[in-house]
Amino acid sequence: MTTIHYQNHATNLSDISSPDAIAQPLSIKVYDHSQSEFCLTLWKKLESQFDEIPLMCSHTWTSTWIEHYGDLIPHFFAVASRNNTPCGICLLTEGVDQHDGPLSLNTLHLGTAGEPTAESACVEYNALLIQPADQHAFIAQLLNSLSDNQKWDALLFDGFASQELESWDLPDSELSIKKVESHYFDLKQIREEERKVISGFGYSTRKNLRKNMKSYGNLTTEWAEDIEQADSIFADLVSLHQTRWQKEGLPGSYASKRFTEFHKTLIQKLIPSRQMGLFRVKIEGQVIGCIQVLIDRNRVLCYQGGSAEYKGKLSPGVIADYLCIEECFKRGFDAYDFLAGNSHHKQKMSTHHSYLSWAQIRRPRWKFTALNALRNIKQMMTQIKNTNQNTEA
Repeated sequence: MTTIHYQNHATNLSDISSPDAIAQPLSIKVYDHSQSEFCLTLWKKLESQFDEIPLMCSHTWTSTWIEHYGDLIPHFFAVASRNNTPCGICLLTEGVDQHDGPLSLNTLHLGTAGEPTAESACVEYNALLIQPADQHAFIAQLLNSLSDNQKWDALLFDGFASQELESWDLPDSELSIKKVESHYFDLKQIREEERKVISGFGYSTRKNLRKNMKSYGNLTTEWAEDIEQADSIFADLVSLHQTRWQKEGLPGSYASKRFTEFHKTLIQKLIPSRQMGLFRVKIEGQVIGCIQVLIDRNRVLCYQGGSAEYKGKLSPGVIADYLCIEECFKRGFDAYDFLAGNSHHKQKMSTHHSYLSWAQIRRPRWKFTALNALRNIKQMMTQIKNTNQNTEA
């Protein structure tokens, strides 16, 4: 879809930014997918500049996503340089099967996004591999570089930490931002206050947890310490997850072979590096719950789970989450994050919340003007209907 003029990879990989170059302005070069090998090699080299690498913009995550989605999602790379010396990089993708209501959209996305809904990896805590002090300038230069490409309707920023995204001062014109609560259990605070994990929950949640634990009786747990064990837990997770959702008439996340194979490959890479955890709970040999978590800068991201059916008022999903939080507490992690969403379950199992944002910059297209007009008419008709009903009452 994009018609940006791409650069040849003349950059020397050994020329990574030095303190002497810091005063120079940033520049952006864009490289197409045919230069992926060069760009991913540069990506890995750039990571040596950072004390911590956000998982969702790491070389491992990005290269694995390209391995499984690159044939479906057109993609390219934006490399930031200072004085011709690389200092940052990000992936840009061209959305496939993207819509707003009835409208088909040509979208560009920052990071591993843009997949059709049924195939999506659902990136959260998305990030840029560039130093925080340079991010504002990087975004400004990137927007300037993309401005000549008239084919995209909307530029999307999917699942970024709200505070980080707000620091970029995106242009207000045609900008929309959706902020979503991300609830988490603060393990670090509980540890520093020398309290037990269960003390972090509200009174009714503590009462229900104790009742559930007593009713279930002899529970056993395991955390995958190697790939073989992780594969076994993942297979149980997929089975539980699919059974639950298919009973509700929905396909389930793992109906997508692409999505499933993506995570199987991540297990091979992230389990050895301790950037993924797989957790299983059993009672008398029967699996009642499994959880897959991702580890991002000592923060546990509760990515996916599967649990057995309720038995009366007993909740295997709540028990699995509670025991996984306990395990993460023992392992020294700082937080257990339930990711975006404001469900009752996430609220009651957490102590705090932060925000994630999905933002988009839209071009002034006639289709958006028409859609907004239709939505305004619908809203007006709803208000008139409600007013008439109140008057009749």
